[in-house]
Amino acid sequence: MKRFEFSLDRLLKVKKQLERLAELEQQRARDAADQARARLADLRAQLDRVADQYAAAVGRAMTPTQWASASDLSERLGRSIHAGEEAVAAADEKLAAAAQERATLATEVEALSTLRQQQWDKWRQEAKAADQDRLDEVGLRRWMAAQREAEGATDAGAAT
Repeated sequence: MKRFEFSLDRLLKVKKQLERLAELEQQRARDAADQARARLADLRAQLDRVADQYAAAVGRAMTPTQWASASDLSERLGRSIHAGEEAVAAADEKLAAAAQERATLATEVEALSTLRQQQWDKWRQEAKAADQDRLDEVGLRRWMAAQREAEGATDAGAAT
């Protein structure tokens, strides 16, 4: 009997490699999303500190330069926070796409692996049946040879 061969083995190997790459891409996307969230949290904390400074300065006079500087800083922080929120949303979309791609590949790999296992089991059963047929044939031949010898011995004993 010929040895086991799974015709889709190459495809299975490629899909497994793609799954590993998708896993790495998902990790990169997760890291990027975490970094975007951390940057956004830092910006919000910075805005909170500026707001606290404004609240502490209520009732005290500020020079026009201080006011302009604080106002400019608050405006830049607002724009940065808005950009940070967009970056977090984009990173989350990339993470979701990477997770979906990995899940799709994992499903394909699982399907191919299951198919391979089924074919392996079928091949093994066929090989076992072929071995049994060979053993049965050998046993039958030996039995028939023994029967012929026994008949020959009986015929020789009757002739004497």
